[in-house]
Amino acid sequence: MTNSPAGWYPQADGRQRYWDGAQWTEHFAPGTDAATPAVEQSTFATSGKPWFKKKRLMIPAGVVGVIILGSALGSAGGDEPTTPAVGSTSTSSPAEASPAPSASPAAAATTSASPAATAKPKPAATKPAGPRIGSKVRDGKFEFVVSKVTCGIKSVGNEYLNTKAQGQFCRLDVSISNIGDEPQTMFADNQIAYDSKGRKFSADSEASIYDDRSEVLLEEINPGNTIKGRVYFDVPKNVKLAKVELHDSAFSDGVDVALTK
Repeated sequence: MTNSPAGWYPQADGRQRYWDGAQWTEHFAPGTDAATPAVEQSTFATSGKPWFKKKRLMIPAGVVGVIILGSALGSAGGDEPTTPAVGSTSTSSPAEASPAPSASPAAAATTSASPAATAKPKPAATKPAGPRIGSKVRDGKFEFVVSKVTCGIKSVGNEYLNTKAQGQFCRLDVSISNIGDEPQTMFADNQIAYDSKGRKFSADSEASIYDDRSEVLLEEINPGNTIKGRVYFDVPKNVKLAKVELHDSAFSDGVDVALTK
């Protein structure tokens, strides 16, 4: 009976009992007339091999176990969310998934520039490079200091003896010192003035004649001496002098003095 296939087999009491191929089960059925030989239970009990060594039992049982295990794993996997495989690329980075926090109204108000903050500072007034009014400059044997410039003068002299400007007179108050070792003559006509457009103006010697304080029309200065005088330029009414070129003689190189402060 040990090699008998699984199935229903008649028993001594007239019922049928199920043989699973290895041993009798607890399942019974009413008797039938099927020509299945009656087999005693003792036949199976005296089998030479234990049940777990019988191939006919182990192979079907292993298949059933694999099926049951696969079903259990399949049902368990259906309840859990699918975990992406290691190394798979996500379609969105954390930076893309989380939008950047928007600035609060207070922060926006702080970052917005006020008119005072955005206003460009006014550039500082630049002083002219080089000598200017009040500077000591030298040309040849003379040292000059221009102390003042006055424009808008219509005439020079008194009510009886005077000269009128074609446009306006600009007067330079200047001191001249002889720094040489021999006498040198100061002549007003040797001085030259320029406006902001670079136009050149010669000194007006006639105005110096009518100004008794001029002293620089034609004045000889001994070494170490200093005189103060006035030099006049007749220029258009809308002109503002930019610089003066001072000379100790008609043949010297001259030195420039800016007339703007």
